[in-house]
Amino acid sequence: MPTPVRQPKGIARPLPTWAFILGLLVIVGTLITLFFTGSDWADGDLHLAFVAAGLAVMLLIVLGIRSLAGMAASNNPQRLRQYVSSILVIIILFTSGGAGLLAHGSLHAAQAHFLENQHQWGQAITEYQLAGEKAPSSVDLARTYDEWGEDLSQNKQFQAANGKFDMVQSNFSQTPNEVSRAQKDETQSYINWGKQEAGQHHYTNATSRFDYVLSLSYCGSDCKAEVSALDATAYYNQAETMLSQKNYQEAVTSFKVVQNRFPQAPEASKQHKDMSKALLGKGKEDKSTLCETALPVYQELATKFADTPEGLEAKAALSVPQPVLGHFVNGVPKLSDGYVKINASLLQNLSTDVTRDDFYQQMANAPTATISDDGHFKFQPLKPGTYDLVWGFIRNDGYELYMFYHSKETNQPIYVAQVGQLCPFDFGDIQDPFMQNN
Repeated sequence: MPTPVRQPKGIARPLPTWAFILGLLVIVGTLITLFFTGSDWADGDLHLAFVAAGLAVMLLIVLGIRSLAGMAASNNPQRLRQYVSSILVIIILFTSGGAGLLAHGSLHAAQAHFLENQHQWGQAITEYQLAGEKAPSSVDLARTYDEWGEDLSQNKQFQAANGKFDMVQSNFSQTPNEVSRAQKDETQSYINWGKQEAGQHHYTNATSRFDYVLSLSYCGSDCKAEVSALDATAYYNQAETMLSQKNYQEAVTSFKVVQNRFPQAPEASKQHKDMSKALLGKGKEDKSTLCETALPVYQELATKFADTPEGLEAKAALSVPQPVLGHFVNGVPKLSDGYVKINASLLQNLSTDVTRDDFYQQMANAPTATISDDGHFKFQPLKPGTYDLVWGFIRNDGYELYMFYHSKETNQPIYVAQVGQLCPFDFGDIQDPFMQNN
């Protein structure tokens, strides 16, 4: 006798089609939502995997309960369909969970490539690192840093861009293609940075960028030719700007860079007249503060810029005789004390062997300067040469005494004036007593 067909009751009953489909949609929607709840794809994948596995276990338990509740009865006409659909969903969930766990590591790399294509450089680098990429061999990391730098450079963020290129060169030595790319990119970045600075009349900054490029070992002949031309122009414009502002020292410095480092540049020949103006301005400033420092400037003008008004002015200044001055500090007599004359003279080739007659004969024809009561004296301008200082007095009773100090080792005069070009000779304060015995 056939077993009568009996419809299962309660939890064992088949779900309506709409409820089954709705349940599947809820499960799929939940899993998709969970995938996007992680900080990245891999985290979301873990969430999905664990929840899918959990749901599969839960449905497996429910399946067992339903089976005990009558779903497994032989007289249940829906038994096969119920078991097939339930087991299929459980298998899909277990498979999804397992696949999620297996794919966890590779998702970091996949997301990294996606973020790289979206120009989200920092996040891409993080994902590559989570995927196991690291220096010095990771091509993906090196490439992303290069691309990041290129992006920054295109947006004129040159300093930040060069930091990325330096990162590649410093840390990814085992990626030669990317290192070469970083070197090329950094070179162009500095060139563009220098051009931008020059365009804004920030010539000091521009020359700094161009100088850096020229110092790079990987700046080849074509690179040097291009950048040298830019650098020469920047230094020339810097010099012209400083000259217009009467900053002669800086102007001369920049002109000399063009002259010495870029002699073939058009600016090197174009700057001749303006450089002479800067040199003369600098020379006059030096002469007013510390005359000796001005002498080489005037000499350069007189020899190398004789075809300019400034060169002729310098040459004339070098030919002007120069005074000799000084100051006796101790024991200077005063005219009010009964002296007719208190003065100093400049003799030449003086020695301790000189006779009294020769000594006074030389003095008769020597340059003479009065010594004031406070010890100061100043000779009229003299031609360049070496002069020995002697000094003394004549009293109103006719007594006359002149002397000079000499070295006991060499018997040569101690106070010697080396009169040269452009600058007065100053003995300064003479600390020795005016007279050893008067």
